[in-house]
Amino acid sequence: MRKTLDSRNVRVINAKITRFLRLIQKSKFTKMSEFDRKIITDAITRMLARREHSFNEIMRKLQQKGIASDAFMPILEEFKDADIQSDARFAESRARALYLKGKGPRAIKLDLQQYGVDESTAEHAMREIDADWFESAKKVKEKKFGEFYETEFALRQKQKQFLQYRGFYQDHIEYAVSANESSSNGWFMLMFTDK
Repeated sequence: MRKTLDSRNVRVINAKITRFLRLIQKSKFTKMSEFDRKIITDAITRMLARREHSFNEIMRKLQQKGIASDAFMPILEEFKDADIQSDARFAESRARALYLKGKGPRAIKLDLQQYGVDESTAEHAMREIDADWFESAKKVKEKKFGEFYETEFALRQKQKQFLQYRGFYQDHIEYAVSANESSSNGWFMLMFTDK
């Protein structure tokens, strides 16, 4: 039967972690005991059971708990080697979640960098989500400002600044802000027809 994680279990686990930290600080042994290993393994497993985490994010969280990096690094490397922890899976799930929230490619890349995901993994994740950034920018604009085309310059600039804040590139912003104009006037379609 599977145990659920309730407040009593969390208190017990936190108490174990605290005892473990005191032992590490007092201990002069370099060899890790099975008890210490189990506490670190449990902490990493709990993190990964909730959602995907990046390697750097797990390192940061374990250091915040006061666990020495030389104690948890071998265990974390084992999780990574066994593909239990994967920066690629984390990057893809995080990128997809941000895309669905209406964030643009620039904002997603910056967010992934903050979690310590390297650029090539971030680029791969962006390709994997198969996003249509032009339509996404248009939907975000329509959700905030409505479907109508804004003719007043100041209000169009406000829309552009909002989309830029959301992390879209200039060509996505131009498409979103002028998409309704182009469909009503027909000039957008004429630009791409062969003559």
